[in-house]
Amino acid sequence: MKVLEAHRDPQKEVVRAAEETAGSLAASLTPEQSLKVLCPVVQTADFPINLAAIKMETRVVERLSPPILHTLLPSIIPGLLQGYDNAESSVRKACVFCLVAIHSAIGDELNPFLAHLSGSKVCKLPMCTVNKCLILTH
Repeated sequence: MKVLEAHRDPQKEVVRAAEETAGSLAASLTPEQSLKVLCPVVQTADFPINLAAIKMETRVVERLSPPILHTLLPSIIPGLLQGYDNAESSVRKACVFCLVAIHSAIGDELNPFLAHLSGSKVCKLPMCTVNKCLILTH
């Protein structure tokens, strides 16, 4: 949690070091351990801590096998959908990138988790955008 809180520091060097440390933690802790901490933070923390947690969550999601990811989606998706409504554009963008990472792992199995989004929100998160990001990452 201290690593995430360091993202509030006014000095850019501290924030950069916190980002690097968060990336290392995401790579070294088990995904289940990471998500147990990150999911509540994504849902409750304010900017910039929520942004850091979403970015870290994306790194964790990228390491998960599709079957395990699918079982963890009920704890991951609510925070991402909440962040998708955030006033900060960087938080919304990070949520989209995390959703893209999930979609690249499980494909259309993600769709039921997005079903309760209103029509206008689905239009703002078109799968063509997701597909465009997938093309850029492959």
